[in-house]
Amino acid sequence: MLNGISDTLNVQQRSPTVAPAVGIPKTASEHTQTKLAAAPTHRLESYSKWAKVTQGQHRISAAQVAEQGLLQVQQLLKQLQSQVKQSLSANVSEQSLLEQTSRSKQIQDKLSQLAINYDNKPLVDHQLNLLSPKRPAAKHHFSLKSVDLTAQKQRDERLTLQIGAQSASFILAANRQPQQLLKNINHSLKPLDIHAIHSNEGKLIFNSSNSQWQQIQTGILMTGQGQRLPAGEPRTIKVNEELNWQDPREWRFGSNSELKQAMAKIAKSLHKVELQLQELADSKQKIQQQLQQVNLKKNSQLELASTMSQLTNLMQPTPFSLQITSLMAQANMTRSQVSSLLA
Repeated sequence: MLNGISDTLNVQQRSPTVAPAVGIPKTASEHTQTKLAAAPTHRLESYSKWAKVTQGQHRISAAQVAEQGLLQVQQLLKQLQSQVKQSLSANVSEQSLLEQTSRSKQIQDKLSQLAINYDNKPLVDHQLNLLSPKRPAAKHHFSLKSVDLTAQKQRDERLTLQIGAQSASFILAANRQPQQLLKNINHSLKPLDIHAIHSNEGKLIFNSSNSQWQQIQTGILMTGQGQRLPAGEPRTIKVNEELNWQDPREWRFGSNSELKQAMAKIAKSLHKVELQLQELADSKQKIQQQLQQVNLKKNSQLELASTMSQLTNLMQPTPFSLQITSLMAQANMTRSQVSSLLA
């Protein structure tokens, strides 16, 4: 989204085609090639410039939408920061603390529900990260509620996992260590864009893209053979979303300890948002400079073409070649007419 103007309109210039033999009609393909070959170079250049300008304008518009969204995020974070500071005050009564906690949760909900999009595409992810080709959206993390796929069992078991129209099958071998089973799981789930790791506590945590998460959050269909899952029909396995500290939904305000942790997370998020706003400002300035260069080049070429046209008219008031071409087009040029032109 924030790249400079690099994606230009791809226009292929083709070499003029050889005229077909007399009496042989041209095919539709040859007619098309002739038309493309006859396209003026200046027109192709105009298309390319138009593509650059249009793409640059779209990038500026997207940056402006992202900037407005991040300014709103910044404002909400500052409000939440002020609210948490008041909650940490030593003179706050229990009733006042409950009210402030309620207000903090309201601001938290606003942050979590804020959608910053341009042309139906998200510009900021659920962790308040500005998206770009070099910074893709953060993954969604989740765990299975009632199944531990890396627990050791006495017999081999084949499991089938289905998400929407996609599915994957894998065998969990008997008496294998969790890390060995994890490697086999990741190999099988790679085509589904799902990856698994063990947390510091040994819990199996999966991560997926946002598009996959939209289907996963309602549950995953799984079929087993009686070791980890009952044998028979597929069962819907519920999932628990595992939140990262950068996600506002993870912040808690129930105790002094949670408030202090939330304060630190809010401060880090504010700093990140400020850096991203500066990144947007730098990107917009760069794109605007590139657009100015394109416009200056366009204007200078137009002036040159206009000047050359004026010089041609002054130096050749009635150019012989143009009149000959005109008469030939009318197919009625005679010897007397050519002689009169030469006179």
